[in-house]
Amino acid sequence: MKSKQWKTLVLAVIVMTICTYLFVFREGKLEPSLAKVPFVFWTGFLVTLLVVFATFIGSKVFPFEDPKKQ
Repeated sequence: MKSKQWKTLVLAVIVMTICTYLFVFREGKLEPSLAKVPFVFWTGFLVTLLVVFATFIGSKVFPFEDPKKQ
């Protein structure tokens, strides 16, 4: 079960990264803004938080064991 969760998590991070760079981060895009901070900054901050959260979840569902850990 961990292997399926791991693969799903990896796929989700890859898709999120590709979508972010292809569709969200556009050159010269400054509008809309929130609190006078450009949209790209807030989106990048949100994507970073999601990747950090995915890394945390990935550390819990990592399917492989360290053989030296015994």
